[in-house]
Amino acid sequence: MRDDDFSLIDDDANDGERPVFDMGTEHWQEEIDFLEQRLRGEQGDIDKDDKETCTEALAIAKENLANCLKRQK
Repeated sequence: MRDDDFSLIDDDANDGERPVFDMGTEHWQEEIDFLEQRLRGEQGDIDKDDKETCTEALAIAKENLANCLKRQK
């Protein structure tokens, strides 16, 4: 995984795709829920590498959710 895979910076998203920073709170909450389930093993077995990747993705998803909530104020 690249460091910028979940970055809020628009990395030339294709037309019709929403940029990461515009995905909304519902998307990020669903992503957080999925990643937390994955880390608990509710989505099948998880190896060390996948666990590390999910942990990193979870932290970024939480940051993205917080940023979305800030923009709504």
